[in-house]
Amino acid sequence: MGPSGSGKTTLLRVSAGYLAPDIGDVQIFGRSIYELPVWERLSFRNRLLGFVFQGDYLLEDLTAYENVELPLIIQGVPKKPRKDKVHQALESVGILGLANSRPTEVSGGEKRRISLARTLVNGCKILFADEPTSNLDTATATMILQTLRQLNRSGITIVTATHDSLVADRADEVVKMRDGMIESWVNHSSENQ
Repeated sequence: MGPSGSGKTTLLRVSAGYLAPDIGDVQIFGRSIYELPVWERLSFRNRLLGFVFQGDYLLEDLTAYENVELPLIIQGVPKKPRKDKVHQALESVGILGLANSRPTEVSGGEKRRISLARTLVNGCKILFADEPTSNLDTATATMILQTLRQLNRSGITIVTATHDSLVADRADEVVKMRDGMIESWVNHSSENQ
């Protein structure tokens, strides 16, 4: 958590394998991800990590189902398991009923859920979310946070970058940043159970 320009997004991208650190190391599941060859790091990231960007980046000509299915098509997943995975991902974020809707036909919160489903479709173990409640009203942001909490309870580690106290107040741990430096690290896990 921190103000704009504090380094939150950069830290998130470094942690998720998108941006190599200037110094230091990133270890996930005991593997130093930046020591892996690029193709192996990409494979590792695609299998185990998910990233929800601040913008939804949905293809407006595709339905919610097709947007979520796209990463599986690119990976060459056969049609039957692909269909099962897409249904499961849409259901896990509570929007299976919107499968045939296009992004232009749904609300901002529903677009965010489509993006989240697209990220979850690969079965990630760690989900990185950059400002998951940005540009959402309080009620919609609360629904997104409840979805993230449910995903966390199902076994997915959630790491978010935010300036929103609504998000930070519901987090198990809060790392406060300013000017690229960590100011504090507070564990609230027993309070948020």
